[in-house]
Order: sequence, then C-alpha cells, then structure tokens
Amino acid sequence: GDYSDEMFRYAKQFAAAEHIVIGAPYWDMSFPSSFKVYLENIYVMGIVSKYGENGRPIGLCRGKTLTYVTTAGGPYAPAFSYGYVKTLAEQYMGVGEAKLVCAEKLDIVGNDAEAILEEAMKGIE
Repeated sequence: GDYSDEMFRYAKQFAAAEHIVIGAPYWDMSFPSSFKVYLENIYVMGIVSKYGENGRPIGLCRGKTLTYVTTAGGPYAPAFSYGYVKTLAEQYMGVGEAKLVCAEKLDIVGNDAEAILEEAMKGIE
C-alpha cells in the first residue's frame, strides 16, 4: 500500500524504533484513553503487522525491546495495561521483549514515594 500520507508517520516511527519506552500512568485499572487512541492509530497493516497465510498476525516492527513505565497510587494490577501492551507488542507487532517498570502504592499514607520511585527507576537501566 501507499503509506506516504502524514497519518502513517507514527506507525512508521514505531515500526522503525529499535528500543521503545512508554510512560503511562495507571488509571482506572488501565492507562489513559489517549494512549489507547495512539495504539489504534499506529496499528497499521503493512507497517507494524501483516497477516500470514494461516491468518495469524506477523509482526513487522524491528524493536528489540519495549519498556513500559508506569506509576500507581495504590496496588498495581497489570492485566489491562501492561499485559495488553505486552501481548500487542510481542505477539502482533514483532517486538522482541516487553519489560515492566512500575512504582506502585505511591499514595498510601506512610509509604516513602521518593524511595519507591528511586527503586523502580533502577529497573530502567
């Protein structure tokens, strides 16, 4: 297909990236809706994925890693945020490995939010 239109810019950028870092807060057991809109806009057949002869998706992204960085005021449950992104990246887009970096329970009285953040940031390196 002809992917020269400006609307495909972010899909091409994502597909070409070797290392992808996503920063998204944990909101309502997921991530902000604007991030979902981004994912829907970059998921373009012929750029990030294609269908194989058996009907299964084949990822076209060259990304080796995707690091998902998130924060949560309370306990973090990854199923509908990181779990979704990991599945999409690894099984549909062809990204080699997704990794989670999470700082959780930041709003709980008595917790040292700074220490929690510093510990989580060690996972980024």
